[in-house]
Amino acid sequence: RVVLREDERRAITKAPTTDPEAYDYYLRWRQFFHQRRKKSVLFARQMFERAIQRDPTYARAHAGLADACSLLAHHYQDDRAAANIEQADVASRKALEMSPDLPEAHAARGFALAQLKRYPEAEQEFCRAIELDPNLFEAKYFYARTCFQRGELARALELFEQASRVRENHEALYFAAQTLSALERSTEAQAAYRRALPVIERHMELNPDDARAATMAAVCCSRLGDRTRGLEWARQATVVDPEDAGVCYNVACLLALEGERDDAIEHLQRAMRVGFARRDWIEHDPDLESLRDDPRFQELIQDRRDESA
Repeated sequence: RVVLREDERRAITKAPTTDPEAYDYYLRWRQFFHQRRKKSVLFARQMFERAIQRDPTYARAHAGLADACSLLAHHYQDDRAAANIEQADVASRKALEMSPDLPEAHAARGFALAQLKRYPEAEQEFCRAIELDPNLFEAKYFYARTCFQRGELARALELFEQASRVRENHEALYFAAQTLSALERSTEAQAAYRRALPVIERHMELNPDDARAATMAAVCCSRLGDRTRGLEWARQATVVDPEDAGVCYNVACLLALEGERDDAIEHLQRAMRVGFARRDWIEHDPDLESLRDDPRFQELIQDRRDESA
């Protein structure tokens, strides 16, 4: 016996496809997609593609494929980034064409449009998804991420908190705390990190190979004054997945918080070499505050500005 969350119960009752194998592929994506690591998201994308091969009219699978491609483009600016954005654009449009009132399709379209930097349109799609289903986690979570990277911190905080009320999700709780730090609401941020840490630790008990979540635990510990545990979580993350761009970036954040400037810069450089290129996120990330006057950090930011010009 399993206990389903409300959003999972709704998804099952919508009978999205008559092909049981396509549905099975769709269900497999959940465990991997929500880990957010590159390997996991790539595997989730494969599951969506197989579901679509079985049932090309499966709108929710097209929306999931769009989300996976958008997430890859969002986190990893490698040689596949442009192709991922294009695939997200096509898949999200197909999902909407097949099912115009599907909340997941509008959320996926919003996230794809955000990667295309068509932000007003993205906001419309996110808002429409939330209007259709106020309890759709992905709509609020991806909308929040889009707002954060644009510097709309108050709106990002509101959405991260709403998303975490829909689902007790370690990432939403962590980014709510991080946004409070960026807003310099220190007392509230401390409380938010204390709230996020046990949720992240429970996630790690079930997913011990989720290196990205381990880095979030590391930053939480550092923010709460536990340097030893923070560095241990960071060490665990780099052992599990040393070449993941998101992991390298988050370890850089932990080292910056702990005053390890040279190592932090080194990990940030490595993160960018292996594909992390979210300059807009870096510019609003409070964890990197101690590096901002370092010429090497300023050079990294300038290089990203030149590449995106």
